[in-house]
Amino acid sequence: MGLAASQARLLTITARKSDCEYQSMAYSHQKIALSRDMNIISAEYQDALTQTKLVYDFYGTGDKSTQLSYGLLMQPSKLNDYMPSPVTDAAGRVVLDARLAAAADAAGIPQEGFGTTPSSDVRNKFVQGLIDNGVITETVGQGIMNIQYNPEAGLGSIDTIDFITRTVSYDEFVNEYLCNIEFDFGDLLTDTGGSNLRLHNYGNGTTVEDPGAGAVLTLSQILNGDYAILGLTWDNKNIGEYGKGGVVDKVGSSTYWDVLFETLASYLDTSDPYIAAALEYAKRETLKKVECLGTGANGEEFDISNAAYQWTSSHSKDHDVNSEINGKTGNYTGYVYCNNKKGGSGKYNHGYGLSLTNMTKAYFTYFAQYMEGLATTEYEINNEESNCNFVDDDFAFDIIEGADSTGDSVLMASFYDMLFNQIATKGWVQNDQVNDNEYLQTMLQNGSMYISTIGDDNYYYQGNYATNSYIKEVTDEEGIAVAEAKYNREKEKINAKENIIDMKMKNLDTEISALTTEYDTVKSVISKNIEKTFKRYDA
Repeated sequence: MGLAASQARLLTITARKSDCEYQSMAYSHQKIALSRDMNIISAEYQDALTQTKLVYDFYGTGDKSTQLSYGLLMQPSKLNDYMPSPVTDAAGRVVLDARLAAAADAAGIPQEGFGTTPSSDVRNKFVQGLIDNGVITETVGQGIMNIQYNPEAGLGSIDTIDFITRTVSYDEFVNEYLCNIEFDFGDLLTDTGGSNLRLHNYGNGTTVEDPGAGAVLTLSQILNGDYAILGLTWDNKNIGEYGKGGVVDKVGSSTYWDVLFETLASYLDTSDPYIAAALEYAKRETLKKVECLGTGANGEEFDISNAAYQWTSSHSKDHDVNSEINGKTGNYTGYVYCNNKKGGSGKYNHGYGLSLTNMTKAYFTYFAQYMEGLATTEYEINNEESNCNFVDDDFAFDIIEGADSTGDSVLMASFYDMLFNQIATKGWVQNDQVNDNEYLQTMLQNGSMYISTIGDDNYYYQGNYATNSYIKEVTDEEGIAVAEAKYNREKEKINAKENIIDMKMKNLDTEISALTTEYDTVKSVISKNIEKTFKRYDA
């Protein structure tokens, strides 16, 4: 090898060796960074091992699964025996979420409070505010306002009662309880500028188009009869106008359905989560059929293809549509749609039909299905009435005895009177984060918030959460398990990265060793060449 070539090779080896040593140093720094990351996740894991959570154990069974929440303290239920445990700030003011705060504001309660209890008019404004802001339903709210306000509730007095229930069959419920629930069916027939709706009684063949004020039917009459809503769109109404914003929306938005849903709820213990879920299921499934809903891009939307029955006329005459809806509606559960084939310049009408009796039966059947278990119930709802197995006398309801249409109004009134009196006398402050369970727990644990508990003298006293016998602080086993899983996952990631770095550093060490050997060899060759050259010229 020539001297020049050897020197060039030596420079190449030196450059590559320096590059490898730099890469090796960079990998070393990465390993140090991974060690820091490992220390951080280890510290987080160690902290997690000591974390606790607040649970609500009203029955004293040692239950650790019911995490403390704002709703458990501030909403009436069997879990709090229909007595509120107000969340308060350091000044003793009741901490309200956005909806409760809006109700207090609507009642004109200043944030510093009145210092005393106000009139029943202010209390009723507060209850109306609860209704307007979706805290309670209209039916529950009216039931509370029908009960005399107790200005001493939670201020030395307590007003609660136990449930008294009676088990009745479906037929007994319909004929003994629902015979008093009246509905002004004129609300279903009001003309909206293109609906032409009418109530048809298949039992006697009569039809009512404009009943005037005070025309009522009871829910018992509807369930024991054979009633239907029939209608035609006016000329030039297309399918879109017919459904969205038209005749379908008119019937679907009628107050009849609210009366139906709230009536059943008013007779039942809605604090039971299973009953509440059954009521919600029955409501949802009923409205799907009433409003002909399907799943659209933005959720459930009007979908004509989901009608229980569809028919297109073969002639362009209005009476063909009339005849079809009159003849078919009573045989179906759900929306009946009859399309006039002519359309266009013929200006003929489309037809609408909905069996009011079948849909009302369907609502109670959906409720019974859920209560019995959707996978095991024998009750069934199909589009064709003949293929339905509606709820019958074998199904029983646990009715709140003596409730009439108010249900558990006395319990609800007692709860909200106690809460109202605390807000009115001690003031309130709004906190929109209080429904976040983790936030609430943090605020209670660091002493920023307190819980007021009713004492043996029926007065409320503010105290630390630990003084409330129903609230316990327990090891957060679920949180620890989550933290452990996260720790193991992150540790595996770091170990995998370290293994890759170790392999790369090992390869670099091997290459550096080889380069060092080659470097020494080339350097030796250069030295010998130089020595030989000098000896030649010395000679």
